[in-house]
Amino acid sequence: MTAHRHALHTWGACAVVAALSAAFSFVPWLYAFGLYQREAVRAGQWWRILTAMWVHLDTWHWLADAMAAVGLILLLARVLRPQAIVGALVVCGVLVQIALLTRPTVQWYGGLSGALHGLAAWGGLRLLKPSADGAEDRFSRWIGVALCVGVLVKVWLEQSWLSPVAYDPHWGFGVVRIAHAFGAVSGLLVWVLGEWGSQGSRQAPR
Repeated sequence: MTAHRHALHTWGACAVVAALSAAFSFVPWLYAFGLYQREAVRAGQWWRILTAMWVHLDTWHWLADAMAAVGLILLLARVLRPQAIVGALVVCGVLVQIALLTRPTVQWYGGLSGALHGLAAWGGLRLLKPSADGAEDRFSRWIGVALCVGVLVKVWLEQSWLSPVAYDPHWGFGVVRIAHAFGAVSGLLVWVLGEWGSQGSRQAPR
């Protein structure tokens, strides 16, 4: 892929994530249709597992997550394909929603933060082993280290296993911190499965 085409795909991925999350956050019927509600999911509205990551509670919530998503995509796209980045984001987001079903105290949830923690963990691990050598890849390794350490430190400081939901007066709503931990674990899982799959394909007889 040429550099120009890669840049177009990268910015296209940023635009898709920002636009999709804006639609589910600001179009009333999409908001109502997409928000994770535990009892609704248990009653059969399974699609909320797929849509909840795109729903945000207000403009500032959406803007913070959209900016974080764009920043992560741009960092990871130095080495990784934008399609793979968006794919990892979506898979981590779905895994977070499935994991939240095990937490009865979390009755509702919306936002990309859990998926973004997963993307940061997955992307950081991927950047630790770039596909090529050179100065750019050495810099990418440092980005990978920073992402992995940042996710670990943030999850540890939040101690979400002790208090899954914590009211944040800055945001004006309860932050589902356990989603961040679930996201980090999801990112690790996606990375492990990806490494396992790539090793299997390399070892397959030709």
